[in-house]
Amino acid sequence: MSPSTLAGALETAWNRWPKRSALVFGGHRITYAQLGNDITSLAGAYRRLGISHTDRVVCSVSNCPEQIVALGAAWTCGAVPVGVDYQFAAPELSWIIGLTQAKALVYEPVNESPDPFLALRAVRKNHPGIRIVVVGDHPVPDDCLAFRELIDSRAETESREEPSPDGPSPQDPAMIFISSGTTGKPKATLGYHGNLCKRWQRLAGWLGFRPEDVHLAQLPLSHGFGLMMAVTALLTGGKLILTHRFSAEQVLQVIGTERVTVLNGAPTHFRLILNCFDPARHDVHSLRFSVGTAASFPPSLLRSIWDDLGVEFMFMYGSSEGVGVATKDSRDILLGSVGRPDPSSVAIVGPDRGSLPPGEIGEIAFSRKVFPIRYWGESGSESPASAIPKGVDSGSDWYYSGDLGRLDDEGRLYVFGRLKHQIDRGGLKVDPVEVEGALLRCSGVSDAAVIGLPNPILGESVCACVVPKPEQALILEQLRSALSGELAPYKLPEELCILDHIPRTRIGKVNVERLQAAVMATTRQHVKQR
Repeated sequence: MSPSTLAGALETAWNRWPKRSALVFGGHRITYAQLGNDITSLAGAYRRLGISHTDRVVCSVSNCPEQIVALGAAWTCGAVPVGVDYQFAAPELSWIIGLTQAKALVYEPVNESPDPFLALRAVRKNHPGIRIVVVGDHPVPDDCLAFRELIDSRAETESREEPSPDGPSPQDPAMIFISSGTTGKPKATLGYHGNLCKRWQRLAGWLGFRPEDVHLAQLPLSHGFGLMMAVTALLTGGKLILTHRFSAEQVLQVIGTERVTVLNGAPTHFRLILNCFDPARHDVHSLRFSVGTAASFPPSLLRSIWDDLGVEFMFMYGSSEGVGVATKDSRDILLGSVGRPDPSSVAIVGPDRGSLPPGEIGEIAFSRKVFPIRYWGESGSESPASAIPKGVDSGSDWYYSGDLGRLDDEGRLYVFGRLKHQIDRGGLKVDPVEVEGALLRCSGVSDAAVIGLPNPILGESVCACVVPKPEQALILEQLRSALSGELAPYKLPEELCILDHIPRTRIGKVNVERLQAAVMATTRQHVKQR
């Protein structure tokens, strides 16, 4: 019988493949047996600290083995991990601790900081009672505990410990996912052991993951997609290569030296990898499968992924709420579709949230009967009601994604970007994703994003934010001319902002707030008045 919780599934993996390499990081290799021992030891330490069933443990740690050990230890003792970006500032970290009423914080100091514990002191001031466990080689402050020492203390205490209590049940929460927060306050979504375990094991079977696979974990484990792909790899006995931060050259080198078979990422990751790829220097023949997410993949990029990397490709559309659609059908992907969801699971709705017929564009809604979405603070989650995101109808049978899309007559789902990011140009709606795709097909454009800027007459104007290819000069009028055969006149950019890079989150999504700030601080080209 298959395990019904993530704690049980992970334990099954380390017992089934004890001698296989589970994690590789910075030249260090950890077997499944070693991983299991560390998880079991830390779980025991958690219990001695009073951390137990459904207590929340915030984990502010980079992509390193301690992240996986802390996750598994929380699951083993029935606690609920809360994954956050390890570079969060003190106010962000304190807000999440207060939101989730966390009992413990596992914290990795940011080494680049002149004062690695500055944020931690501010957190301690705001939350004096929280247990803090420090990861890394820095001397640990007196009011904190050392991660490694907690694991090493097992031999001294295990003979005196009471028998370990039963682990979590399938109905227990397994994770609080904090959204990436590209705009506004992040959301806190609950994932449950039974549902996540079933879905992730089913995904592994669909993708054909096997113990011989080598997976590159270059996406943040604090995010739902990166965590899902990493845990799915471990549940199937695969080797997980952890990278501290994304670098296209490093990724290509690791693929060759470690014989990576599975590579995941957003369009930006693949585009940078392919721009850096040199067959004379990089061996990518071991690759067999890639999963793409976070944004649409233009056909030209897809063909390069298939032809240059030689992989089977799956596109996955979803959110931290645990909803999603995926497809490996190359024809559907080239059409721009994200897959063919079950008719009962997805609907397209209008402003009144009434269902729209095939072909019409509206908001994408997911059935909460199919996807058991719960927010921290929602009825039944035994947590503060103030945590429910603004605008979320907790009594509805549907989750309204905030994404625009349509279904065609054959059931394919197409996504057109965020509803609130649509540009209102004189009453005409402009989809930034459509304009971005057209810009990326222009000669001389390396990366692009599109936003609306305030306009006293039109309400908003279309601003193209572009990163030129090396030694390329981009002129707004030339871009408009190149785009005129693809886009209606009202969709053509009226302003052009040249940037060194497009600010993005660690999973590759455009960070709208940072992009707007960069545009405001940069001189822009404007359409000439005629």
